[in-house]
Amino acid sequence: MKLFKSKIVVLVLFIMWTAHVHAEEDVHRIDSIVVSTTRTEISVFDAAQDVSVITREEIEASPFERVEDILRSVPGIFNFRHYGMQTNGIVSPLIMRGVGKNRVLVLVDGVPQNDNFNNGIAWIGWGHIPKDTIERIEIVRGPTSALYGSEGLGGVIHIITKKPGDQRQTSIQGQGGSANTYGGSAFHSQKFNNFGLMLAGSYEESDGFYMVSDREDYEIKRHRDLGRLLGKTTYDIGPESEISLAALYYDYTAGQGRKYFYNEMTMDQYWLNFSHQGGYVGLRAIAYLNRVDKTAFQDTANDNFSSPFRNEKMKGTYTWGADLQTTFSKIEWAPITLGMAFKEAVWKYDEDYPGSARDAGAEARQKTISPFVNMDLRFLDDDLIVNIGGRYDWIETSGGKNWDTQGSAGRPPYDNRYGKSRDKNFSPKMGIAYHPDDRTTLRASGGKGFRAPSLFELYKVHIRGGGTMYREANPDLKPEYIWSYDLGAERFLTDNLWGKFTFYQSWAKDYIGSRLTGSYPFAGGTRTRNEYVLDNISEVDIYGFHAELQWEPVDFTTFFANYTYNISKVGKDSENRELEGNYLPHDPQHALHFGVRYSNPSIVNLTLMANVYDRIYYDDQNSISPGSYWTVDASVSRKFFDHVTLFLNVENIFNNKYKMFRSATSSDTVAPGIVALGGVKFEF
Repeated sequence: MKLFKSKIVVLVLFIMWTAHVHAEEDVHRIDSIVVSTTRTEISVFDAAQDVSVITREEIEASPFERVEDILRSVPGIFNFRHYGMQTNGIVSPLIMRGVGKNRVLVLVDGVPQNDNFNNGIAWIGWGHIPKDTIERIEIVRGPTSALYGSEGLGGVIHIITKKPGDQRQTSIQGQGGSANTYGGSAFHSQKFNNFGLMLAGSYEESDGFYMVSDREDYEIKRHRDLGRLLGKTTYDIGPESEISLAALYYDYTAGQGRKYFYNEMTMDQYWLNFSHQGGYVGLRAIAYLNRVDKTAFQDTANDNFSSPFRNEKMKGTYTWGADLQTTFSKIEWAPITLGMAFKEAVWKYDEDYPGSARDAGAEARQKTISPFVNMDLRFLDDDLIVNIGGRYDWIETSGGKNWDTQGSAGRPPYDNRYGKSRDKNFSPKMGIAYHPDDRTTLRASGGKGFRAPSLFELYKVHIRGGGTMYREANPDLKPEYIWSYDLGAERFLTDNLWGKFTFYQSWAKDYIGSRLTGSYPFAGGTRTRNEYVLDNISEVDIYGFHAELQWEPVDFTTFFANYTYNISKVGKDSENRELEGNYLPHDPQHALHFGVRYSNPSIVNLTLMANVYDRIYYDDQNSISPGSYWTVDASVSRKFFDHVTLFLNVENIFNNKYKMFRSATSSDTVAPGIVALGGVKFEF
């Protein structure tokens, strides 16, 4: 902790000194455009809600390949797993503003990736979008239900892919590194008059890592094999209209550390986008289909995990939907956006038991119809922007059922059928952005967010450890809710120095958690079976702040730093009153990131970044904590002859094998230490 505080003091004093030395009169800035805060293009400087944009240049300079890892250094976000873990069940690894796991909405070109049945985007490890195809990543902090409905209690992460440019771009790349990791990729983008094409594909395989501190004989490395292909075509209908069609295929196999404990998945997605801007009327439309087939191979817990137990399959599972919006800007100071969204998820879950005729599973469908509105009011020559909006979500769940012809964990067979259920929710928001001068933005925003329970949570009877854990389904779960506000300021302190500070506070209720309903000894008394049911049991109180600084003292060089302080406490827990006042697990109270980027193609491109985390708990009781830990990551590349680039990405340079998870009953889960990946890229 002393090291952590000293780094902050040194950093602040250093930047204050440089701000004084390099102060200048004029401000020259390149302002990013963002669409995720209002559903229309707006300057980041004018946005009323707290937002960050990771640009294409920053993405290319990142030492990481996956979006999940590129986001590690963004303030207000914490990624609690290392990519070497490969998969992590159905738990999303990202936490935003302390709201807990599985509560961040992910979009790709406006298409929701949270699938309503088990957050499949978390299961695949966020590797489905090739890095070469990403134009920018927009991060909106705070509830986003007023624009996007369910899921975004903590915020939204919007991945926006590139459009084919007038200049042809073609490249191939090969790479290799730690854990016998090898891969290759290809990228092509080109326009032919009004028609454009972008195509990217890659393949990677790795022996993986041992991820435990005390390895047993039956434990193996967490290996992986993956392939992905993304294609996108565009057509300029005219100077005011464009249409695009994209298709994605992703195939993934990953081991989780034991012979009969691994996952296989294939996913294909398709989305059609149309946009038109003519005069005072703008129109945008999206239609999409997301499909997934997944099998999770499970072992048993009573013979050192050396035999198959159950194969959990999702076949014929998909989400489809459409989103239509129109923007009227006849009144220039008061443009208004009106829209309607529709989404339906169809979920089929089947369990196979090798060597047995036992049949178990679950299925259901859920559809959502959602009108929404957003308005920006501009006053005082655009120095004052007031944003208001809201969305009404009508959700119907039907066809719910679960069955087991044999039963398990001392329970008899069952065959349950459930009727229709409906939920409705209205999510308002309001925000203000004010420019007292051309260097500064003052912000205040507030709103409501919600998350509807997933079909998995509603209907899946969940068994783990050969029956040591048995969790009942609960079709009566209610949505989770959150009310939140933030206050912030952003200022260009000098021509070369920019800073930002945001304070936030939230109150959440009806959080879904596991309620212990009983504990029973197995025959012989050697093990205990715990039984749970999911329920709305918790209220959570959240507050904190994050601060950012960026300084460009000379050409090609950027120093950056950000710090997040977050407190997320259980305000009420109807299941266990002893947990009230405890911190939510897996989210640090202190997170600091700082580093430097040097981008000079004629010499070298270099990124060096340090990360420090402190005060993390790994259990609800707050009895297990790894203390503080830190890592340093680097990326270096050099282009030769305008066509060949050599690169090296290194994570955790100092080989810090910190603990990512801890348990009172099993071995610690540890990071594998230093991970290096190098390669060559040819452009022609």
